[in-house]
Amino acid sequence: MEKLINNVRNNIHSYSNRAFSFPRHQLLMGLALLLLTSLAMPAAATEFTRDFVILNGVRYYTNNSAGGGQPFTGIGNVGTFDRVSGSLRLGAEANTNETGNDEVESVQLFYRVYPQGGTPPATFTSLPLSLVGNTNARNKQWLNTSTNPNLLAATSGPGTYVLEVFFQGLYTFRRGGGGSAFIFDNNSGNNYTTTFTVAGIVPVQWTGAQSDDWFDTRNWSPGRFPDENTDATIAFIPATQGTLPNYPTIKGGVAKVRTLTILGHDGGQGARNFLAGGRLEVYGDFRDPNNGFGQTGGVFVLAGETQTFDGSIFREFVVQGGGTKILTGRMEIFNSLTFAGAGGIVSTRTDNSILYNIDLATNAQVVGETETSYVLGFLRARRFLSSGVPNDFGNIGVSITTTDPVSPGITLATRTTGLIFNGVPPSQSVKRGFSFASEYPDDHTFDLSFRYLDAEVNGIPENNLVLFSSITGGVPFTNLQRTTLDVNNNVLTRTGINGTLAALFTLGDQLAPLPVGLTSFTAVASGTDAVLNWTTAQEINNKGFEVQASNDGVVFRALGFVAAEMANSSTARNYQYRDAAGANAGTRYYRLRQLDLDGKESFFGPRTVTFGAVAATAVQGFPNPFTSEINLTLQAPVAGPATVSVLDGTGRQVRTWQPMLGPDATTSMSLPDLQSLSRGLYVVQVRYSNGQVQRLKLVKE
Repeated sequence: MEKLINNVRNNIHSYSNRAFSFPRHQLLMGLALLLLTSLAMPAAATEFTRDFVILNGVRYYTNNSAGGGQPFTGIGNVGTFDRVSGSLRLGAEANTNETGNDEVESVQLFYRVYPQGGTPPATFTSLPLSLVGNTNARNKQWLNTSTNPNLLAATSGPGTYVLEVFFQGLYTFRRGGGGSAFIFDNNSGNNYTTTFTVAGIVPVQWTGAQSDDWFDTRNWSPGRFPDENTDATIAFIPATQGTLPNYPTIKGGVAKVRTLTILGHDGGQGARNFLAGGRLEVYGDFRDPNNGFGQTGGVFVLAGETQTFDGSIFREFVVQGGGTKILTGRMEIFNSLTFAGAGGIVSTRTDNSILYNIDLATNAQVVGETETSYVLGFLRARRFLSSGVPNDFGNIGVSITTTDPVSPGITLATRTTGLIFNGVPPSQSVKRGFSFASEYPDDHTFDLSFRYLDAEVNGIPENNLVLFSSITGGVPFTNLQRTTLDVNNNVLTRTGINGTLAALFTLGDQLAPLPVGLTSFTAVASGTDAVLNWTTAQEINNKGFEVQASNDGVVFRALGFVAAEMANSSTARNYQYRDAAGANAGTRYYRLRQLDLDGKESFFGPRTVTFGAVAATAVQGFPNPFTSEINLTLQAPVAGPATVSVLDGTGRQVRTWQPMLGPDATTSMSLPDLQSLSRGLYVVQVRYSNGQVQRLKLVKE
């Protein structure tokens, strides 16, 4: 059972709500935080081995001279470029080496551009790299030579600029129960830098001296409004003696600009009601660090080729001009996200689906996605699912129809494009997946239609595609097969699915199925014995299961070993183990250590068994979804202190309380002050004094 590779992991939290903010001391703090929140760290070092920054097709190495080329830090000045007719395109290659059971899941190059001698911006922009090959079982090559953002678009006018970069990788490990961590190639925390020079047209700046009319030359300095070759800055204009400043409002016509920057002051917003009608076409980058842009009407257009843009709340948003449009943070679409003309790829960051995504509002739709124009990364929509009514979540590529009388309620669907799970070669998934979080996710019967692009099939013979699901976002997977497959329209449908909606769904090869671990694992008391039962749906390269026990849930010891019935199996297998020590009392923790024939390991559990104790009744909580407070009702099996925790999507504890509970008494308590938590799925965990643990899933709006 191979560990999965997830190129777009959606539950690793970062430390900024627009883009990575990485002063050097924060890099160290962020890494320390990740070390603390992981269960354990592997002893050996997974690392970057040989990395290159690519500028206009020329490779410059960062950490290892093998492979030729010049050192990136030794370039000095890359050259002089005209902002209108020239370009300075950025690409990257990284090579990683894994040790032990580590799996590198994703790699990104972070970069920022700023005037030489000026203050560096607080944020970096992400350039995701794709896995392109394995030179051997433990070495991987990652590459991006297709997005190629034009660095000249990140400049504000003639002058010399600094390009600062570093590489970041995300990997998982299995030792000590498993966890996740980052690796860096960042010049020992100093990052890598070079410079380049810009010449060309002088940009314009908004003064608002006459009115709020974008097309009035008297409102610009020097006296001309911008076109597609001219950068424009909307400076912060303080109010004087109660008089509001004139910020531009586009009410009609077609306004064009190359790179548009909207500035604030001391964290305050700049322009607000910016686009009320007409059309605003941006051909370079769109920078709005203080969320000053506002749209009450009209159409916002990314009209250039490769562009970088800050997120905002948009009503009508059009993508055209080709290339890749790199979203630095998150954006919300009120009406439509439309791909028109040459279209393009809208790319989000891939390390956090809450902070970096495209969110479709209640009535918003995606229009015109094609094989060459689509959202790469995270695309989300929240809809109310009515029983018997198909819901396509704003045309994001999936449709759900519940067929039982009970509705799942409000459901958040997250589409991830670029997601890949790998098993024993040639086992792999397509490059698309959908996950769901509902108010009432469990015990439903539903039909699911899964739409995919040809480019996402990932080498799998199309007629072999079947649906897989996972309630953990990884192992175990369940092969749901398929009901119909329309290869002409790229739609796979599975009807009559029974179970929970709170799962990840993807497509794989029925002849080379994704690795499937346990579909169930239970541990119950039988007198002073504990009886463990578990079931696998499929097994790949499986040696067997070591049964482990613990008295404290931390230190585990081996009790015995249950050999696999078959190393490779595509049918369900049932296993049982009885812990008949005869002296079991109190609470014991059990887990399984699954071993592959090649020595790799995976852990399942733990499960808790309390001998001679009354089980706690199920914890209840409302409202769900919640905004600022959760009300709990719980009944303790024994008197004593309990620990109530709120865990985020990564399992990180974000809030905790320690109430004192009476025996066999129903306790109601409030978990207040939760309004600052990010939107998404959370788990309330209650640990009683006898070791019993109960969990409840809720959604934060």
